[in-house]
Amino acid sequence: AAITGLSTKAVAIIIGILSGILLWIGKYKIIERVFIALILVMTLSFVITAIVIKPDLTAILTEGLVPSVSAGNVLFVISLIGTTIVPYTLFLQSSTVQERFKGEKELKDSRFDVVFTITICGIISVAIIITAAAAFPLGTGINDPGTMADQLKPLLGSWAKYVFAFGIFAAGISSSMTAPLAAAYATAGALGWEKNLRSAKFRSVWIGILLIGIIFASLGYDPIQLIVFSQYANGLILPVIVLFLMFAMNNRKTLQGHVNSLWLNIVGWIIFAITVTLSLISFGIF
Repeated sequence: AAITGLSTKAVAIIIGILSGILLWIGKYKIIERVFIALILVMTLSFVITAIVIKPDLTAILTEGLVPSVSAGNVLFVISLIGTTIVPYTLFLQSSTVQERFKGEKELKDSRFDVVFTITICGIISVAIIITAAAAFPLGTGINDPGTMADQLKPLLGSWAKYVFAFGIFAAGISSSMTAPLAAAYATAGALGWEKNLRSAKFRSVWIGILLIGIIFASLGYDPIQLIVFSQYANGLILPVIVLFLMFAMNNRKTLQGHVNSLWLNIVGWIIFAITVTLSLISFGIF
């Protein structure tokens, strides 16, 4: 809205309508290709910019790989984790895997798909951090989304705000489709409904979630604060999801020989411990 001149309410309604149309079509392949196209645009924009600005690789390796959280920034760390590993996408991932892969023979391909997707998410996050650090030195305030476009100026110049606006729009479409779909799949799984994108029950869930999102986005809240809060909430929920996931992935009765290996369990419990600790720190308990 800050870039295009349109009101936040108008942008929210446009994104909601486009997402609703794509979801109503109910074809998995179309939705998958839309996601791929949107992610590709965001990835190329930030990754190429991160390369063009020629960051200090020594600083990235020494500062970026050494975990440290300064006072008052725990909320943003949790938000970064929450936006990189969004809890509800685990429900969507598990359900779409069943749509795309059939049988144990394709388990290897499914695992590669997960690892590849997580890797891309990590690359995008790192690229955004690098470009933001270059565009907004320590202490620089960001008052509106339009200011964020400055991080793409080294590559795109005066076109930066337009490409960034499209990237934000693409992110909006992606998010407004992911959450309703995840909710619908989770509800269908819990209640034993048919996981059919075109069934009335399935559609009723994602339509409800989509409408709630449109309403909240149209209420006039500060979009930056809303984004930070929503990702912070994701980060707080993540340990709960990880806990259930760890128990599920070690259930031999269900998975038989496909349970987690020792090193996956170690990594999983470390992630759980880190996210729980950060959450407790954010509440002032530590």
